[in-house]
Amino acid sequence: MKKRVLSAALAVTLAFAMILPVAADYSSADAAKKPALSKKKLTITAGSSKVLKVKNYKKKVTWKTSKASVVKLSAKKKTSVKLVAKKKGKANITATYKQGSKSVKLTCKVTVKAKQANEITPDPVTPPEPVTPTLDPNATPSPTPTHDYQGDPGCLWKQDTSGGTIKDAFDGYFVNGISTDLGSLRYGESAALVKHHFGSVTMGNANKMECVVDVIATDEYPLGLSVANVENYYATNGEGDVILNYETLEEILSYCKANGLKLRYHAFVWHSQVREYFFLQDYNWSDFELSEYEEKGWDPNNYHKFVDYETFKKRLNSYISQIIEYIYSHGYGDVVYAYDVINEATNGDGGNTFHYYVNENASTVDGLLSTSGSGLKFQTNGGVRTSGGKRVDSNSAPADVEDMLNHEGRVPANDSYWYSAMGTDYLYYSFLFAHEAIEKCYEQYKDQFGYTQKPSLIYNDYNQRENDHIALAKFINAACNIENGTTGVTYCDGIGLQSHSVGEGTQERMIKAIADQGFEVQITELDEGLHMDDQSHAVKMKKLYALYKKYSKKGEYGSAQGDDYIGVTSVTQWGIVPGGNWKTSCVFDLVDYEKKEDNPDTEEDESKWKPLYTILPRPALYAILQAGGVDCGDKVY
Repeated sequence: MKKRVLSAALAVTLAFAMILPVAADYSSADAAKKPALSKKKLTITAGSSKVLKVKNYKKKVTWKTSKASVVKLSAKKKTSVKLVAKKKGKANITATYKQGSKSVKLTCKVTVKAKQANEITPDPVTPPEPVTPTLDPNATPSPTPTHDYQGDPGCLWKQDTSGGTIKDAFDGYFVNGISTDLGSLRYGESAALVKHHFGSVTMGNANKMECVVDVIATDEYPLGLSVANVENYYATNGEGDVILNYETLEEILSYCKANGLKLRYHAFVWHSQVREYFFLQDYNWSDFELSEYEEKGWDPNNYHKFVDYETFKKRLNSYISQIIEYIYSHGYGDVVYAYDVINEATNGDGGNTFHYYVNENASTVDGLLSTSGSGLKFQTNGGVRTSGGKRVDSNSAPADVEDMLNHEGRVPANDSYWYSAMGTDYLYYSFLFAHEAIEKCYEQYKDQFGYTQKPSLIYNDYNQRENDHIALAKFINAACNIENGTTGVTYCDGIGLQSHSVGEGTQERMIKAIADQGFEVQITELDEGLHMDDQSHAVKMKKLYALYKKYSKKGEYGSAQGDDYIGVTSVTQWGIVPGGNWKTSCVFDLVDYEKKEDNPDTEEDESKWKPLYTILPRPALYAILQAGGVDCGDKVY
């Protein structure tokens, strides 16, 4: 606790005040305790929420919104309310309280901003007017990306590479990709760079659950998708498919198809960046009060009930299958070459992590796993918890569910909503549902769109515990075969190694162990968490890419292993340029960044300044090209 020190002048003032008569409602002490809102102005992004409170008041407050279509009030309590931003606009939120016989109003002015592309570190590009996405599977190419920088239109990031590109240098060995956000994928210098050097992209955030299982309003669902899902649940007696938002997915897929890029879909299932309402029995978290259930004829027992096993099993299938159906039925089945079905299921903390031993010879799914034994084992995240640490499931009381939702939110540190809903079964059912949907859609649409290849289904993780990953993948395949009545079918094709700041020796050990077990290996998020000096970074990247080539099917090691060997099939760099609080070493860098006024009259208004920048290659670019056999002149690493 900080000590408070009174100045001499203040001390004298207070001492003098103590000898004066106290007048009710006029003393400085009473004035300080006057009821007030925690915020008089708020800015919220559509699809998100914030809590507004009345301070210094303990009785019931009446809350109202001037525009429920812009800001909806939810979770009303005596002195607080949850503001749910629905769409772009402005609204006044009033809190009315009693002061004696009078009613006093407090007002908070709320501005709701339109939801922007939800990415980790968008590159600083000023895009032109967006290209309108098309639902036509035969999408025409978008206009040539513009270059918001001064200088050579041939692009500075191509300099001195003798025409060599990363994708061409390793053609035939593995697919070369990079992660990006929607703006950097489609516009500006970054878009041209992606198309020049890479053959595939991974969206940093835009394919995660929160961007598909959405809350925002659409033309079809003006009150938002979360409201639509609640109403659809009761309209279909709980049997209807979950309602999804394909708008961003369509923009990504249509651009990739039109511009010759492949997509790694990242990811269906992750413990973080979820939509909490997806895990409630009737989807209702903050859209409807319990008092509304009776008038609507809804079952009050569903109010803030965590979803039960069978309901969630159908919901999981609906979520995964609908996305795959959309991709195939719109002509994009050949664009997506890999799906991260599950991301980071094994990174829980010691207090809420479970260790399982795998018995590959079991004849039932229940017999596959035990909590003790020997041999293959993996750990997995435990379920979500209340603020007091109590685990929550379908039998939990509404108060515990509410506490958990407020505590865990959409980005739990490690705890898993998925585990709370289905235990370890979600691990294999996710792959089973993805596999079945692809098999069905491939057969249904292959002639119409000329599909010739099926995508890989990947388990993706950053942990350096390759034996855990192998055990988990083997469990998934064994369980899927038992559940589906098949034998020897591969449901989990491979393992994605994120490779954030992983040493060359560790990387080789992991790749070899996984590949020798017959699994495909994809390097999915390659970068350096610490900003290495140029020389060290270049040397390391050259060694890593030489490793990836060696352990590919056509590489030195892979070619000696026989026809069944798969090895490294894909390498994806995580980020075009440095950004964020953990991703700092990339192959390219943002340099010569400055701000220039669009108009001298706006010199004082920095928000109207236009960014000018240049993307330059770091030495690592030439080092990678050299690992692929490209002559980069005097640049040798």
